[in-house]
Amino acid sequence: MPMTDEEKKARKAIGAKKYREANKERLAIKKAADAKTEHNRALDKARGERYRAAHPERHRETSRKARAKRALIEKINARQKRVELMDSYVAQILRMPTAAVSPEIIEVERIRLKVKRLVRELENERTEKKCSTCKEYRSLLSFSRCRGTKDGHGYECLFCRRERKRGAALSKGLPYTPRKLDEFGRKRKHTPEELKAAKTAYYYANIETIRARDRARNKHRK
Repeated sequence: MPMTDEEKKARKAIGAKKYREANKERLAIKKAADAKTEHNRALDKARGERYRAAHPERHRETSRKARAKRALIEKINARQKRVELMDSYVAQILRMPTAAVSPEIIEVERIRLKVKRLVRELENERTEKKCSTCKEYRSLLSFSRCRGTKDGHGYECLFCRRERKRGAALSKGLPYTPRKLDEFGRKRKHTPEELKAAKTAYYYANIETIRARDRARNKHRK
């Protein structure tokens, strides 16, 4: 019984696979030699263009997967270079090609980066910080929280921040009522005695309004 076209195609594919596995080294050498010639490079380029024109969707999907895989590998390699302070990373910090930097300069820059990292670790454990506006050292409680900074606190203290907001409001002609702040520049919490005194003072200052409101409320209830 003669074979169908599909059976012939499958048999041919199996034979080609067996041939490639048996002659893997010889084919690799031949491919490397052919890639060096201008004629074969032109043939590969033309073959690739025909494939991309015939299968655009498949080509885009394959390229997307290759880029994602390459990006992940590059991210892992970049992190490894940064952690171990490899020569290529140090040259990148110097903004120079790796081959153009001498080993002595790379070693000096590597020591500088190690010292910088150590100083940063010590700064993260500090209890005071210098304000960028008034240039005074204040407690970390005098700075607002900020996730974008290295130590988790803003650059400007709360006192300077209040003055800046007050100046901006006055320049626009807007009213500004400053809050009562404690020694760290945060909103001061009143004691129970202060709250009671403030309520009593408010009552006697607005006694007529409060009594009229109470009379209206009681009349409505009746």
